[in-house]
Amino acid sequence: MAGDRRGQLVDAGVALAVQQRFQDLLASVDTRSITGEAGVTTGSFFHHFRNRGHFAQAIADRFVEMWRVSIDQMVGDAAALSGADREGDVRSVAEAEWGNLEATMVQADLQHLLWVARDQPLSQERDETAGEVLARCYRYVLETGVPAFRAGVADMGREMMPPFDLADLSVTFTALADGIQMRQAVQPDVVREGLFADLVAAMLVALTRPAGERGDPVELADLERHLATPVRRPPAPEREASTWRQIADAAAPLFVGRPVSEVKVADVADAAGVSTSTVYHQFGTVSAVAACGWARLLPELTAVSAAPLTPEEGPIVRLEQVLARYIELGREHRGALEGLVLEILALRGIDAGRTRPRNIAEAVPLVDLLVPHVRELRARGQLRRRIEAAGLCSTILQLVSLRTLTTPEDPVERIIDETLGIVLDGALVAGSGR
Repeated sequence: MAGDRRGQLVDAGVALAVQQRFQDLLASVDTRSITGEAGVTTGSFFHHFRNRGHFAQAIADRFVEMWRVSIDQMVGDAAALSGADREGDVRSVAEAEWGNLEATMVQADLQHLLWVARDQPLSQERDETAGEVLARCYRYVLETGVPAFRAGVADMGREMMPPFDLADLSVTFTALADGIQMRQAVQPDVVREGLFADLVAAMLVALTRPAGERGDPVELADLERHLATPVRRPPAPEREASTWRQIADAAAPLFVGRPVSEVKVADVADAAGVSTSTVYHQFGTVSAVAACGWARLLPELTAVSAAPLTPEEGPIVRLEQVLARYIELGREHRGALEGLVLEILALRGIDAGRTRPRNIAEAVPLVDLLVPHVRELRARGQLRRRIEAAGLCSTILQLVSLRTLTTPEDPVERIIDETLGIVLDGALVAGSGR
């Protein structure tokens, strides 16, 4: 009963909070604090404002003014850019826009206050609701921003992909900015630099197509059918993907400094607190359990692979850095590396036709760490046209893994240099060098 009453009180508090006028939301900021912050007297405050409601209206009007200034600045930045690389220009505009948003977080704070009181009048004297103030601002985005979007998209040689239009683009970008601002305010460590600009550029490309490109547009009916398709729910926890990760994580210490042959299925089952039949069901072999131990090491390797390149570095340098850390981790977790090699050999060898309960390439996508850098080589014109990036990366990873296991005394640099020398010398365009 006490728990129910507490919940009722909380619900009532929430319901009342969202019914407050905008001026009521400002009530905790008393007049004395306002005049003290401004360095004026209380009499001066009431000389300019009839009452607190009048002051609340002025704050709302200031928000509209700040909003218009920020949109005008964004449009001005877009108009000032010119040149052939319009996609790069779009990203530059987005970076500048995010810089403006970071510098005017008070605007975001006011926006959220207005949204909370969206259904209520600003004050006793003004019938306009806080939501209508926001709507005025959003209309200004459509009136001012959409023409800028239209010019930018046209300059890129692209057009909107039906059924999406430029108004949809405006709504999406506005919502994206609002959401990232809120996330940065409470969790700045997860909002990386350039996130907003990257998303704007990616969404713009995703929602547009080359101008005049022939092809069937996306029909709303098709989208609705797709959205109406029932989502397949994951199986029960005993059989779902998290189970294999739990087993692999629990068993990982068993393979530190030990070969796979010394670890039994019963050892894995005891470490994970499951039955041996569950281990067989999830993996099929002990070597697969060992190989999946790389899932615990992936975040560290991903951080190395994803680090921004400096002007002095290039894709080959980053390949070398990823492989160096991979070798170091492989020597530390020898059983995991051995299990990975055994699974690769089984997949490619005489046992290739057997169905396996665990796809190691999907569970531990190590090749994906190298692919972006090989693709960068292609983008720079250094990779031969017929060379396929994923296959090349798979070859590099397999050779490095075998060398690490078979020549543990070799320096890391030698393994990398000799492997990349063998593979890349035949894959790179003549004269591009390493």
